Amino acid sequence: MFYKFVEFVNKTKTAYRRINHPEIKRNYLVIDVGSGSLPNPRADVACDFIDEDTERNDDLKIDRPFVWANIEKLPFKDKIFDYSIASHVLEHVDNPKEALEEIQRISKSGYIETPNAFYEFTIPHVYHLSRCTVIDGKLIVTMKEKWDETVDKKYPDVLHDINKVWWDLHKLNAISLLTIYKWENKINYEIRGEKAFAKNKELMEEIKTERSWIRNLIIKIVYFLKKRERIDIIKILICPRCGGPLNFNNDLSVCKSCFSKYKKYKGFFDFRI
Repeated sequence: MFYKFVEFVNKTKTAYRRINHPEIKRNYLVIDVGSGSLPNPRADVACDFIDEDTERNDDLKIDRPFVWANIEKLPFKDKIFDYSIASHVLEHVDNPKEALEEIQRISKSGYIETPNAFYEFTIPHVYHLSRCTVIDGKLIVTMKEKWDETVDKKYPDVLHDINKVWWDLHKLNAISLLTIYKWENKINYEIRGEKAFAKNKELMEEIKTERSWIRNLIIKIVYFLKKRERIDIIKILICPRCGGPLNFNNDLSVCKSCFSKYKKYKGFFDFRI
């Protein structure tokens, strides 16, 4: 009975971390970069790159001003956002340096969350290209040489026990399996290694999982309580190629500087390049 209670507390605490951002002031303009199936309730703007569900556990949710964008080339003005949220995104990208520089360019402060290095070493994902941790206040991103860098396969007993430890931790204190990094003014980071492998589409499958009733209830309550003012997203957009201003005409936007054209996809401007 006590174990079940601890699991309940863990699930509640894990879900609560998504809204526990006391550093976000009421008047802050906030973006969720890589918003996925569960955009942060506080975010005023959302963007994502992936249309299909091969790298997330549910359908993409679009319920606020949204654009399609590449995290390495974001279509937003410099420092336009007071706060950015990038949750479980960095480990997916080919060029984390460019991604971090872009996040830093468009926002004044922010929150980055990924699986931690132990998580990624123990339960690797074929679509995760790096391991992330924080050492002495610095975000360390280590590019993986292959997707399943785990204990040597000749030690299956060790691998078995490591996996057991992971699942016990996940049930009792899931946050301990995450890397959480908050920054202001500048992201202190270091990239180690180079990209060594490409995502194998044949190994990737849809990973939809059922959320617990506790999490679904919390999500519904939070989304109901978090009211956001609708902003005119057009006013904060720029050309992701050259940074120039854009002209908008129904389903087409054209850069005034380099004349690049961006159409809409599924009703939202597509700036993926």
